[in-house]
Amino acid sequence: MSVATFEDIRTQAETRLAKNMKVKSMIIDRLGLDVEPAVVSDNQPLFGRGLEMDSLDTLEIVVMVNNEYDVLISDDDFEAFGSINALVDFIEAREV
Repeated sequence: MSVATFEDIRTQAETRLAKNMKVKSMIIDRLGLDVEPAVVSDNQPLFGRGLEMDSLDTLEIVVMVNNEYDVLISDDDFEAFGSINALVDFIEAREV
């Protein structure tokens, strides 16, 4: 078992932050939201008081994730929409 170095951990963190920012930007662009990606927290809820998404927005995100990452979100995968982090976790767990 190899031990991760500081540089390995730093690179992983930078990669994750970049992916989170990309997903935020894609959601904001796709839904035409009037907010800057940098002000959206990675743990901010996507529904309710978060980005205030609704069921039609959910369909847009499902299509976006499928097109961009070749990852399918089914009706049973509601936990993927908890936050940006939850969505990126879901994508990373299923990416080929």
